[in-house]
Amino acid sequence: MSVGLALAQFGGAGVVALVLLAVIGVSTLRRAAVDHEVAQATQFVAARANLRFAPAVTDALVNGDPAAMALADRIAREQLLSDRVVRIKLWTRDGRIVYSDEPRLINQTFPLAAADLATLKVGKPNAGLSRLQDPENAYERSYGRLLQVYERVETPSGRPMLLELYLRFDSVTANAQALGRAVAPAFLLALLALEILQLPLAWRLARRIGAGHREREALNRRALEASDHERRRIARDLHDGVVQSLAGVSYALTAVGAELRRLADAGVDGGSFAGPDRGAVAGPDRGAVAGLAGAVTEAARSTRQNIAELRSLIFDINPPSLHQLGLPAAVRELAASLTEAGIEVTVEAPAFVTVPPERAGALYRAAQEGVRNIINHSHASTAKITIEQRAGLVRLTIVDDGIGFGVADGVPAAGREHFGLTLLDDLATDSGGRMTIQSAPGRGTTLQFGLPLT
Repeated sequence: MSVGLALAQFGGAGVVALVLLAVIGVSTLRRAAVDHEVAQATQFVAARANLRFAPAVTDALVNGDPAAMALADRIAREQLLSDRVVRIKLWTRDGRIVYSDEPRLINQTFPLAAADLATLKVGKPNAGLSRLQDPENAYERSYGRLLQVYERVETPSGRPMLLELYLRFDSVTANAQALGRAVAPAFLLALLALEILQLPLAWRLARRIGAGHREREALNRRALEASDHERRRIARDLHDGVVQSLAGVSYALTAVGAELRRLADAGVDGGSFAGPDRGAVAGPDRGAVAGLAGAVTEAARSTRQNIAELRSLIFDINPPSLHQLGLPAAVRELAASLTEAGIEVTVEAPAFVTVPPERAGALYRAAQEGVRNIINHSHASTAKITIEQRAGLVRLTIVDDGIGFGVADGVPAAGREHFGLTLLDDLATDSGGRMTIQSAPGRGTTLQFGLPLT
């Protein structure tokens, strides 16, 4: 990934986080502003109402005296009711409305909430949004949302009463919104400044990560190149050294075996002959010569078999077709060993795959391990090998219908027969790719080996 792309991704993520924080922050500020305004309105309105309406709160008003009622109504309408305060109620402890600017509510009784009773007892004002569906608020529903403020007042005789005022909630939120608009720009500018300050740090970090990634890729390429070079050297040394020596031994043993068979056929009968010191030495009989000829011939055959196995190993280590014809052709030649083992195989691969040599070698070794496991362990009847090259990735997939094996989290169960797969997984990881295995007892096996092209 380029530094520019990483920086763009970081910037995009930062913008998303900035927007999210801005939404959450502004919303939090708005709620805090509303809570602040509610508290302020509660304290201010309660104190003002207590001060102005207190002269009207008398025992005569509680008893329904018309003159006291007229005084309370005049004070309420002249000094309390406004565009902001739309309703007044004066309650007794037992829930009876002694006075209201809405005459139809006077002398009606409704249960008081626990918070209202607490205000009567302690004297601390409280407030809350009105529940317009409650029967006591039947005449306030046309106003929409209202803030109910409760304040304790007393008659001259000390009888506690509950004064309730209904405020338009829009007037409270308007102040809160004004406060939020005043604070929000500074908050947003602070977030934006934080985002801008982070960009140089992100740029340096992206450069360091990119450099580390390129260094790791270079190390992996050098390791794979060194591995391929070493494999070619081993293959060359085996071919030019051990194989040639064994071939010479095989020819010599074949010649000796042929000569011994000739002697046996010529009729060696165990007679004596003169030794180096002119003494008589007993010669071998025909049966012993024939047995020795057979042993030498068998040794020559075993040597030729070992030579064939070594040449097969040399091919596996450094297949000429991989370098000369490319990965797809090399894998098709490898698949021929499945056909020789009686397993029906299908290979799906493009005619040519553009893969760096070190990547091609790793993919070929993966194919080798997969084919070897199918032949030696799977008891499969069919297999399929697929090579796919997509943007920036090449993937080898090998599927068989064999007996399968246990896999946990994509890793084969421990065992000597799976050691090659473990090494293959390490190879994929070291090359910046990934190997996955899907298998279960009786359900076949799917091996995928994918590598990035760069």
